[in-house]
Amino acid sequence: MLRLQWKTLASCCLGIAALAGMLAFALNRGDEQGMLTEVAFSRPSGFYDDAFRLELTGDGNPIYYTLDSSDPDARSTPYTGPILIEDASPKENVYSAITETSVFYDKALLEQNGVKQYLKYRVPKKPVDKATVVRAVSVDASGHCSPVSTAVYFVGYGERSGYAGMNVMSIVTDPSNLFDDEKGIYVLGDRFKESLKDGVVQYEGEAGVFSWPANYKQRGREWEREAVVHCFDAGGNAVFSGPCGIRIQGRATRYQMPKNLNIYARKQYGCEAFETGGLFGKAYRLNRLNLYNGANDLMLRDYMLHEMITDADVANPEYCPCVLFLDGEYWGVYWLCTRFKADYLNQEYGVRRDNIISVKVGNIEIGEDEDLKLYEDMVAYIADSDMRSPEAYARAGELIDLQSCIDYYAFEVYIASTDWPTNNIALWRSRRKASDVFSDGRWRWMLFDLDHTSRVENAKVDTARRACNLDALFASLMQNDDFYRRFTEKLVQLAEETFAPERTDAFVDAYESDMAAAIEKKYQRFYGKYDMDKLFYAGCEQVREFFRLRQTYIINTYGGKDS
Repeated sequence: MLRLQWKTLASCCLGIAALAGMLAFALNRGDEQGMLTEVAFSRPSGFYDDAFRLELTGDGNPIYYTLDSSDPDARSTPYTGPILIEDASPKENVYSAITETSVFYDKALLEQNGVKQYLKYRVPKKPVDKATVVRAVSVDASGHCSPVSTAVYFVGYGERSGYAGMNVMSIVTDPSNLFDDEKGIYVLGDRFKESLKDGVVQYEGEAGVFSWPANYKQRGREWEREAVVHCFDAGGNAVFSGPCGIRIQGRATRYQMPKNLNIYARKQYGCEAFETGGLFGKAYRLNRLNLYNGANDLMLRDYMLHEMITDADVANPEYCPCVLFLDGEYWGVYWLCTRFKADYLNQEYGVRRDNIISVKVGNIEIGEDEDLKLYEDMVAYIADSDMRSPEAYARAGELIDLQSCIDYYAFEVYIASTDWPTNNIALWRSRRKASDVFSDGRWRWMLFDLDHTSRVENAKVDTARRACNLDALFASLMQNDDFYRRFTEKLVQLAEETFAPERTDAFVDAYESDMAAAIEKKYQRFYGKYDMDKLFYAGCEQVREFFRLRQTYIINTYGGKDS
C-alpha cells in the first residue's frame, strides 16, 4: 500500500496579518472565549494508513471534545487520555440518513401535490465512507472557552474506490447549522413546514416544486453559517484550512442532492483568504470558492466546455475535481470552482479590486447600485443605435470589448445554450480608466453555468437566430458587416479547431477514464442503484454526438475550409 508523505497542515491564513485577524477574532468573542489558548492535536489533519491514538494538549485547563462535529463546551466529553482514531466508515450513518434535505425524498407528498416527475433519492443502505472529526476546547474556572480547535482524520483510505485523482474537501460545522428546523441551511425546515396545510404546499410565485418555501431556499448573510474547511490535494497533502462561512448556492439545485455550496473566508472568522496552491494550475489567494455538484447531470458539460475554451477573450472560471465530506460523512464528488468576484478578477486581469464592476443577469454583483446605470446605458446605446453606422459602431467599440463580445456569443451559440441569453449572462469592467490594459472602462463578458448546452436534440438549431430574437444588443451588433463577419469566422474556428470532433472525443474519453469511479460512487450514495452504461456512458456518447453533428451544421450554415 502506498504510504503518502504527510505535511504539517498549513493554515490558509499566513503571516502577521493572519495572526492579527485571529487575535481580533478571539477578542471579539470577549467573555465567551476570553484569551485561552487553543487546544493542540498531536497529529495534523490528513490521511493515515493505520489507526493511532490522538493526544490533546492545552494551557492546563480542562479539555472537552466532541466526535460528532458539534461545537464542544463544558458539557462535552472530558478529555482524560489519548483518543483512538481509526477508520470511521463502518460506523452507523447519521447525517447521510437525514431525508429532510430535499422534497424529492417524499414520494407521497410529491404525488399529493401533483408532482409527477421527481428525483428518486434513497437513503444509503450501507455505511458511507467517513472521517473522524475531533473538535475540542479548553475551559477555565470561570467557564470561559478557548476558540474551537477542529481536526479531521481519514484512516485506511489507501486504494479505496472513487478517490483516484480526487482532491478531498472537508467541511465541518455544528450539525444544527445544517439540519436544525429553525436555522439549518440544508433542510426543508420551518419555512417548508409552515407552508404545509392538509398535506398541500402553500406557496407563492410560479408553480412547481422549485418554488416551494424551504430553509435551503433562503439567501444572504443571515443564512451563512460558520464552519471549518480542510482541503487536501489528490496526493493527500494539505493545501489550505481554516474557519470560513458556508451558504447554499444555486437556484433549482437547492432542492436537489447534493447541494452546491459557497465557501467564504472572512476576517471575522479569522481567515481572510484561501491559498489554493496548485489546485487550479495557478496559485490564487481567494476569499470565495464554490463547490458545484453538477446539477444531477454527468458533471461533464460545464467542466468540459470551460476547460476547452482556452483561446477566447472571456472570463472563464477554473475547475478541479474533489470529493466532499460534510461533518465527516461522504457527500459526493464536486467541482471546486473559482468565482467571478473582485479577488479573482483582480488576480486574473490586474485591475484594482475597488475599480471593478460586474453585472449578472441585469443586477449588480460587484460595485454600487448606481454602477448599474453604466451597464444599462451601454446596452441601451448599442440596442437602440444603428450599428451599420461607422460612427455608432466605433462608439460601441469604446463601450465594449468587441472581441470579448464576439467570442462570448459565438461560444454560447456554438454549444446551443438553451438557458440563455435571458439568463446566465454576466459582464464586468473597470469603473475608472487606468494605465493597465484591462482598466479601459470597456465591458467584457464572463462564461458560467453551461449545463443546459450541448444536447443532441439542439445540434441543428439556429441558436444565433434565437439569440437575436431575445437579445437586443446582439441583434443590433449583428447588423454590422464587420461584426457579423468576425462572429461567423469565430463560429467556424470553433467548429474546425476548438470543438473539432477529434478533440471533443479525446476529452470525453479521458473524462470517462478519470471520473467514472467517482461518479458511480456519488450516485450510488444518493440513488442506491446507478446504471453506468445507460446513464453515464450513454450520456457521454451523446455529448460526443452533439459535437459531431454541430460541426457539420455550423460549417454548412456559415462556411468553412471544405465548404
